[in-house]
Amino acid sequence: MALSDELRKLQELRDAGTLSDAEFVQAKSKLLTEPSYPGRLGDGLIGQAANRWVNFRIVMAIIGLIVMAIFFFGFFLPHLNSFPGGGFPR
Repeated sequence: MALSDELRKLQELRDAGTLSDAEFVQAKSKLLTEPSYPGRLGDGLIGQAANRWVNFRIVMAIIGLIVMAIFFFGFFLPHLNSFPGGGFPR
């Protein structure tokens, strides 16, 4: 159930007289400060999606560094001594 639906349900219970004003305020504050409520930034669905995106970016950066290291040490460095003077061409 969405956060707005939960708040609406609490308001209806208060309007019906089932909840007192103090109970309503307490339940509402608990609902709004609950960190793992789905759809909230943090531990909820949005937080999980953001964590997956960050993990994906980190893995792709590591793969890119590995590919660059293979290219540098496997292709560029061995051919470096083939230039006259043993270094970069001038």
